[in-house]
Amino acid sequence: MSRRAKKRLIIIGAILSLILVGAYIAHRMYYSIPKTRISLTAMYPEMKADSFHHYLNLPVDHNQPDADHFRGFYILSPSFYTDTNVTFLLTDGQMELVTVNTDISFFENILGGTAYVLIGVRGHDPTYFPEVYKQGKVDYARAIDLFNSDQQVEDIEMVRLDLIKKGLLSPGARINVFGASGAGILAQQYISKYGDHVKRAILESTGAPDLAQEAHLPYSPDFKDFNAAADSILRLLLQQKEIHKAAICNILYQLGRTEKDPRGAQLKLVNKLKEGSWLLSYRLKPSMNLSVLRYIISAPREVAARVRWYELTGNDLLRYDPQKGINLLCEISKATLADFIEYSNNSGHQPRQFRITRNFPGQVLILKGTRDVVFGDEINRKLQQSYPQAQLLFFDDGHRMQLDPVKYRKLRVNFLKGGFTSL
Repeated sequence: MSRRAKKRLIIIGAILSLILVGAYIAHRMYYSIPKTRISLTAMYPEMKADSFHHYLNLPVDHNQPDADHFRGFYILSPSFYTDTNVTFLLTDGQMELVTVNTDISFFENILGGTAYVLIGVRGHDPTYFPEVYKQGKVDYARAIDLFNSDQQVEDIEMVRLDLIKKGLLSPGARINVFGASGAGILAQQYISKYGDHVKRAILESTGAPDLAQEAHLPYSPDFKDFNAAADSILRLLLQQKEIHKAAICNILYQLGRTEKDPRGAQLKLVNKLKEGSWLLSYRLKPSMNLSVLRYIISAPREVAARVRWYELTGNDLLRYDPQKGINLLCEISKATLADFIEYSNNSGHQPRQFRITRNFPGQVLILKGTRDVVFGDEINRKLQQSYPQAQLLFFDDGHRMQLDPVKYRKLRVNFLKGGFTSL
């Protein structure tokens, strides 16, 4: 081997070593147990307090409001000071959308040009809670106590009170509330308790776990009810071939969430399976690779997201019978929430029973795509019927409502400013 070739091998080896070392360090950091949090007078280095970025101290446990606190934060929209019609744009914690480095453009596409408030979710980066870990492991009971959505509802209310305290919201003013997907359920939970402070609400691409249970419906529809043609092929394939059921269900679910033609994309996938394809192009995408998803979501720092995920799906998981119908979300959740299921089985802990009161007298606009794989049309009709003043609009679109974002933004903004008469 020439000297030049040896030198190249040495350089390549050094580069690979650095990559491996970097990956190992990143893994250790990602999976490390949070042990401290910033003081109640400090700021996160990435976010300085100014007129658009605000800090407040929130109880670690609202059931013990005089005990420990943590440093929470919220962010005001670019147009906040040009509009007195304030909307709380909620996220429920399943995805880390509001951080100290928030991508405001994402939210501007939803409610751009309006005054809205984004709230950092407890337990998400960087507001980790050392209290939910014990001897290097997750303390599931403590995590469920501190990260459940009742705590989130109280955080939202304390942000509203902080806005009043700082003169950013008039004491008698009522806010609007917007929530999509799981955050649409959080919006319903907030309105259930603090509806007196709310003027209007938008619930988008969402469901109602309590109404679903009453009607003996799954939280998320079975595959046969969303895409009967693809479900029929999948069930035959599961009988005839050795395929990783949960991994395939994850790809089908993600296609259902992200594609403009979800049913067509799913049908294409199962036909590829039928032809013997390994689906490599799908598996190379991190969001569609179940192993990657499990790696990411199993980190101790992701426990808050999984608490909410288990809140919403736990009841369905414990009674799920795939023989009666394949449920994509249940198949994925069985793999990603296996430790929560084990905790429930061993401890006797029962998943959350939602009890949402819907006597809110204000106007509620429900937006729903008929191609939505996550939530069914029937449960949205029941959701509309449950509120005194609710209007349900269906669109030929999917879960992310992506086919006409300009139209949808205008629709949301007009409703928040003028109610049903502006639609």
